[in-house]
Amino acid sequence: MSTPKKKPKKASPKTRRKAKKKAIPRGTGIKIAVALALLVAIVVGAGLLLQRYLPPAPGTAPAVDRTKAPVTAQKTTPPPKPRKVAPPPPKAAAPVKPPVYEIYPAKEKADRPRTPIRPDRPAAGLPRVAIIIDDIGYDRGLARKFMAFKVPLTFSVLPDSPFGDTLVKEIKAQGLELMLHQPMEPQEYPSVNPGPGALLSTMTADELITQLERNLDQLPGVRGVNNHMGSQLTTESSRMYQVFSVIKKRDLYFIDSRSTADTICRPSAHMFQVPFAERDIFLDHFQEAAFIRKQFRLLAKEARKHGQAVAIAHPHRLTVKIFKEMLPELQKQVQLVPASQIVHIIG
Repeated sequence: MSTPKKKPKKASPKTRRKAKKKAIPRGTGIKIAVALALLVAIVVGAGLLLQRYLPPAPGTAPAVDRTKAPVTAQKTTPPPKPRKVAPPPPKAAAPVKPPVYEIYPAKEKADRPRTPIRPDRPAAGLPRVAIIIDDIGYDRGLARKFMAFKVPLTFSVLPDSPFGDTLVKEIKAQGLELMLHQPMEPQEYPSVNPGPGALLSTMTADELITQLERNLDQLPGVRGVNNHMGSQLTTESSRMYQVFSVIKKRDLYFIDSRSTADTICRPSAHMFQVPFAERDIFLDHFQEAAFIRKQFRLLAKEARKHGQAVAIAHPHRLTVKIFKEMLPELQKQVQLVPASQIVHIIG
């Protein structure tokens, strides 16, 4: 007898749901997620496009897309060209201060030894007089007025003076004699400054000699030296030995301006066998016409008495005026000569 076939059992709803779940193909979820992402991107992109290209609503400022706006270099305004400014007018040259002239000695030694008359002086004839014009180099006009007298004056030039170079050339061109007017320390130093190129007692021997050499080098053709001030330095034997060593080496002469009665220049010149003379008369240390006339007459008297004399004058207008007035009278009594014809070695 045959066995009856069993009927298949109907699946329950729960079982059917499970079966359906198992029926979803793989990868479907990923596709859905990608689709959603694309959708979101499209929506966002559309919103951005609308925001960018649609006109803004009234009263609202357009949004700035900071991520996509191109960066442009900011234009810089070039600096304005500097305007040409006319140079200021040149300043007027400051007036050149004249030097402090000699500090004249309060007294003279009446019994001072005199420089003997040069042996080559003619036995007969007029006594010789040398007139030295000191402090040359600060006033060209006055120096030229003295040159214009056409007599053999001797011009003593201060070192480092503003017009010294020019005047040295003119003095030499006229065949006149040239000296260095060497500033030296006065007793009143430092309240009284002897000026540029001065020799001071505080210098070492090398400093003093170097300064004197430098000053002499400024004056090509220089024949001799006399002191400007120097009431202190000319009393110091060690310093004057240094001075005379240079003068001897250069074969120059020395004339003592005698700014002090205590000068030791004479024995120094004797020791070094340097041609030497001394100032006898200051012509113009008081700027009064009557006084200067009196000094010219005293100069002639001194020359007649001793056979020769040395005078010193300075570049003052009044001195030029009285010199011109007194020159004819003076030339009748004395022979004017350069300083080199008065000096000699003291035996």
